[in-house]
Amino acid sequence: MATTSETIRNAAAFETNAGDSVEAALAESARGRSPFSISLLLDAAQKERESLNIIEESLDSLRMSLLDRRRALDQQEEALRDLSETLIKERG
Repeated sequence: MATTSETIRNAAAFETNAGDSVEAALAESARGRSPFSISLLLDAAQKERESLNIIEESLDSLRMSLLDRRRALDQQEEALRDLSETLIKERG
């Protein structure tokens, strides 16, 4: 599984490629080559969608990590409470 920073870099690369495709489409359109520019714009939209999918997968991964961390903290807290109660009973 990719790290968060790798995922962000991948998403940024897709964004950059999408931007390049839009620029190329605009240049082609200015030259009167509309069908080619439409193809480039469709390509840019697809790259943008892929970028969003990568970001969404990263967010899902982060959510799962947060849930795991919360569970671990809950277990630590419970263990500390149990230990505290044991110590109080032993002293009492």
